[in-house]
Amino acid sequence: MQRSAAAGAALVVASALAFALDGPMARAAYQQGLDPAAFGFWRAAAGTVVLGGFLVTRPRSGVVASIRRMRRPAVIRLTLAAAAGLGLNLALFQAFARLPVAVAVATFGCYPLLVAAWEAGSRRRAPGAIGPGAGMGMGMATVAVIGLVLLIRPDPLVSVPAAGLLLALLAAVLHAAYILLGRGGWGEIGDGAATFLIVATAAAGLGVLAAVTRPATVLVPVTDLRLTTLLLLEGALAGAAAPLLFLAGLRRIGATQTAVLSLCEPLAATLLAAVMLSQLPDLSQLLGAALLVGAGVAVQAAPRQQVLPGQHPNGPPRSRPPDACRPGRLRRQHPPPRRLPPPHSGADHGAFSPGPAQQ
Repeated sequence: MQRSAAAGAALVVASALAFALDGPMARAAYQQGLDPAAFGFWRAAAGTVVLGGFLVTRPRSGVVASIRRMRRPAVIRLTLAAAAGLGLNLALFQAFARLPVAVAVATFGCYPLLVAAWEAGSRRRAPGAIGPGAGMGMGMATVAVIGLVLLIRPDPLVSVPAAGLLLALLAAVLHAAYILLGRGGWGEIGDGAATFLIVATAAAGLGVLAAVTRPATVLVPVTDLRLTTLLLLEGALAGAAAPLLFLAGLRRIGATQTAVLSLCEPLAATLLAAVMLSQLPDLSQLLGAALLVGAGVAVQAAPRQQVLPGQHPNGPPRSRPPDACRPGRLRRQHPPPRRLPPPHSGADHGAFSPGPAQQ
């Protein structure tokens, strides 16, 4: 269990590092003439091609057969997750176009609080749910969001459009829903097939939206090799690898822990700016980075609560059934009764008669 949790945390951190490309890449694409819908379409389209090639090259994957065998609850959850992913991409890229990157990231970064609050407020978590306890998760999510705001340090003097803030908040809500929908896996299909379907849905929806609203922008990358290269890199890393790693890690460590660890994305962006652009962080940013790292370490080291079927998450631990009630132990605990000889009548030979001591 500990090895699986460590692997899941590493997968989530790796996905967050890949997702860190979204903000700078989106800004660069907007300067080249793309709008948010067209950028999201090319990003998702490139990710769909990469994920499709990944699935095709896997031996004996049986993706189509596994999709056909999916049960109805898994189909509903996957459909809702795909819709949430489509709305998330559109809302977040629209927020990047209207807000400073720091403000958009800070507003969007409140999603760990939403995830932790949902899990803490649920009367009954799903059977087999994993992760830290409700109080621990909520506390670490709060510390992580405070550290995020200190780290990216939004400028209070910059005007912030209300529409941009609402879009960033909508993206946070949709991302929290996406995390909660994907925490239990997808039944018969694996993470690769689920990620392919989610990213392909985003590509189709954003492509239709871009073609209807501003069709000329969809063809801009065709005539610009530099922009095409940028979009292919963005699609391969942030559009394909990042969501695949994210879903694989989410299934291993649970929703709250995944949400908190995902906030290492702005931390990585700040470190890259310090190394590559010589933008040294000040004291408040260092404090925010320390809070983010501390929250990530604490939520990873917290005792992992696994709720069994029929058990309330805040109730007492389920007692171990006695050996007498467990299969395979009945013969050991209750041996079969010894067979006694049939009773003799007084007329039979050797009938019982009291001895001298008994007389």
